[in-house]
Amino acid sequence: MNFQTIPRNKIIIKEGRQRQEFDPEAANELAETMHNKGLMHAPVLRNPTPDEDYPSDCLVLVAGERRIRSLELNWFLNRTVTYNGVVITEGTIPYVNLGDLSPMEAEEAELDENLHRKDLTWQERSTAMAKLHNLRSRQALAEGRIHTIADTAMETKGRSDGSYQDSVRKEVIVAQHLSNPEVQKAKTTEEAFKILKKQEETRKNIEYAAAVGKTFNSSMHTALNVDCLKWMSEANPEQFDVVLTDPPYGMGADEFGDGAGKLVNSEHHYKDDYETWVTLMEQWCKMSYRVAKPQAHAYVFCDQDNFHELKQMMQDAGWYVFRTMLIAHKPNSGRVPLPTMGPRRQYETILYAIKGKKMTNMIASDVISTTQDANLTHGAQKPTALYEDLLKRSIKPGDSVLDSFSGSGTIFQAAHNLKVKATGLEMNPEYFAIGMKRLKNVENQGAPMDGDALTAELHSMMGKR
Repeated sequence: MNFQTIPRNKIIIKEGRQRQEFDPEAANELAETMHNKGLMHAPVLRNPTPDEDYPSDCLVLVAGERRIRSLELNWFLNRTVTYNGVVITEGTIPYVNLGDLSPMEAEEAELDENLHRKDLTWQERSTAMAKLHNLRSRQALAEGRIHTIADTAMETKGRSDGSYQDSVRKEVIVAQHLSNPEVQKAKTTEEAFKILKKQEETRKNIEYAAAVGKTFNSSMHTALNVDCLKWMSEANPEQFDVVLTDPPYGMGADEFGDGAGKLVNSEHHYKDDYETWVTLMEQWCKMSYRVAKPQAHAYVFCDQDNFHELKQMMQDAGWYVFRTMLIAHKPNSGRVPLPTMGPRRQYETILYAIKGKKMTNMIASDVISTTQDANLTHGAQKPTALYEDLLKRSIKPGDSVLDSFSGSGTIFQAAHNLKVKATGLEMNPEYFAIGMKRLKNVENQGAPMDGDALTAELHSMMGKR
C-alpha cells in the first residue's frame, strides 16, 4: 500500500466526525504498541470536497484519529515510531489517500471509521460488524485462509471467548434481517436476536404442521385403562413435552351429588378426601417429572385450598412452579356451594410448572374463559377449548402430551385438533369407555382445526408476540 506524509497541522479532523470518547488507558496501550512494533496501518485521508471551505493544501481525515493521537503521545514522551521500517518524523503523519485505495481497502477504511463511533445505534453497529466480518472473510479467502467469528471478535473486542464471540455472532446474524419489521423495532441486538429465534421456531412449526396434517389420524393417540402411578413408574422416562391433567382435588367432590339434577349420572367414581389426595399426588408429582422430557411444561388442575401444598410437592419432585394460579373461567356453568346464600362458583384453578427451561409459544393471559362442552356424564369434565388454549402455549405439531387422569377424553379431541399425540390414562372403566368413544370419533366429528387452520393459528401466535 502506497503512503505519503503530511504535516499534522494540515490534517482536518471535522468536528463531531466520530463523536467518540477516547479511553486514556487504551490510548496508552496503543501508543506503547506503536512504539514497540511500529505503526501497522497509516491513517486514511481524502481531498476536501468542493463544498468544504478548507485550504487546498489540507486533507480531511477519513479513518485513524486514534492512531494520530497515539503518535502525538509518543512524541510527547520522546519515543520514536516507525512505519514500514522508517522512523516517522515528529510532526508529520504517514497517510494513504482514499482515492488511491482499492475498493476492498476503501471499504476497510470506512468500517474502521464506523466501528469506533460512539453514537451508533444497535442497528448501525450490527451492520458495521457484519460488513467487517464479510470483508475479513473475503480477504482471508483471497489468501487461502478461513476467517471465523472468533477472529472478528478478537479484532473488535480484544477477546474471542464466551460472550465476546457470542455478541459478534448475534450482531452478524441480526444484520441480515434488519428489513424485518419486528426485528427493526427491537430495542437491542439481544432482543432482536430473540425475535429472530422465535420466528424461526414458528416457521419450522408451520412447515411441520403442513407435513403432519396430511398424515395425522386417531391412531396416533393412546388410551389405556390403567393405574396411572403404576404405568408412569414403568413407562420409558422423558417422553412427554406436556403433562396436562385434571386429577382429584382432595376436596370431597365425590359427595357433591348431581348438581341439583343438572348433571346426568355425573357423580365422581373415585375417593376424593384430602388424605387420599395427599398420598396420590406425592407419588404422582415424582412420576410426572420422570416421564416429562428434559424441556417440558405441566398444567395441573387443583383446588385453590390445596394449591400451595401441591406446589411444594411439584417443586420437591424437580419442577419449577409458577408462583400464582392460572384461572379457568366457566361463564355458563358452576356450582353453588351455599344454595340459599350464593354465590355461584364459576372458575377453577390450574398449577403451571416448568421442567428445564422450556419456553412458551406466546405470552398468554393467566385467566382463560371458555364455555362448557355438552356433558358426557362426567362430573369434572373440562372444555375442549380450555385444553386447546393450554396446549397452544406449549406445543408444536407432532409433540406428545400426557393426561394421566383422562376421564371423558377431552385430551384426545384437543390434541387431535392441534396435531399432537396424546396418551390418556384412566383407571375407572366407565370413564375409560367414554374416552374411547371420544377417541374413535375425533376424525369423524370434523375436527375444527385442519392443516390450513393450524398454519393460520401458528401465524397468529407469531403475531401476538
